[in-house]
Amino acid sequence: MRLVLCDDHRLLLEAISTALSARGWSIEATTTTPDDAVKAIELHEPDVLLTDVTFRSGSGLDAIRVVVDRHPRTKVVVLTGDDSPDVLREALEIGVAGYTRKSYSIQTIGDVVERVGSGEAVIDPALLRQLAIRRTVPTSTTRTRLDQLTPRERHVLELLVDGLNTAEIVARLSISDSTARTHVQSILSKLGVHSRLQAVALLHEEGARRSERVEKENKRDDVLVAAGRSARPRLSGT
Repeated sequence: MRLVLCDDHRLLLEAISTALSARGWSIEATTTTPDDAVKAIELHEPDVLLTDVTFRSGSGLDAIRVVVDRHPRTKVVVLTGDDSPDVLREALEIGVAGYTRKSYSIQTIGDVVERVGSGEAVIDPALLRQLAIRRTVPTSTTRTRLDQLTPRERHVLELLVDGLNTAEIVARLSISDSTARTHVQSILSKLGVHSRLQAVALLHEEGARRSERVEKENKRDDVLVAAGRSARPRLSGT
């Protein structure tokens, strides 16, 4: 696998470059600015760009958008110390293939890069939960979109949540590659999203809101039970 790395923390950049090279991957370029990363992508056309989104010079999201639009062969993995759900949401809307944290071990970061390189969409679960809580799409709208999915499409979406790529979905469901891709495109269309990661985020959002509703209903039931007990007349002995 051929990679371009971009981060303005040189020590981290060198450490990641050394660790990923040890896996047998080719580090085509290490860059410290988004503009230089775009130039390196144009020159080398790598399989994966591993990049931060927060730089001293500003945001790297515009550069990521250029890479996604002009170099669709190159998958973008965001490696960041910024836990902002808004940044994650914008990155998903642009079309990144992976999103993970700098706080993880280099081994874990390498595993994310490897999975993305093999065709998976990988997003940090903890950040995904934050996004689910912060999303502004009304709950009823989300449920309506999910209700449009056929049972088979819902199953495919759950497999996407589990991190399966197209080839693995084909093997799991014993369907053709074209059928699997048709299901995925139908899911994206019905949910009104542009990437698999956005679809996964939407499902996580509904799951988080459902859990919140259940918790509120349980608390309400507990209050009603307590109120009922307190309202019972006490029988005095004779």
